Amino acid sequence: MSKQKNDNYNLLTEREKLIFLAGVFEGEGSFGFWSSGYKGKRYFGFTIKMTDKDIIERFIEFFKLGRIEKAKVYKDHHKQAYVWRLTGKKAINVVLPLVPYLGIRRKEKFKECSQHYKLLHL
Repeated sequence: MSKQKNDNYNLLTEREKLIFLAGVFEGEGSFGFWSSGYKGKRYFGFTIKMTDKDIIERFIEFFKLGRIEKAKVYKDHHKQAYVWRLTGKKAINVVLPLVPYLGIRRKEKFKECSQHYKLLHL
């Protein structure tokens, strides 16, 4: 994991790190029910895509889950982007602690998704 000399992130408490990560997620992340294309099966998924690999590494370090993948570069002048994604229960367990620090729209979306997930997995 890349560390910068003047990186104050490591001085934050666990709660402050969670708030920081929620802010990043609010701007760069998404979650919802997506289709696998297999017999119409849908699953809960969570993803963050951005060009700052070191920031995505902070999610992996904090939640102790997943791996980073390189996103496809569509045009020569585009920067390399990186993606971290999770599905199912693992994805819900990552989004759940972020929810209190998210905006109203995302909180409402998570409430809808969690109700849908419960219905699918009863």
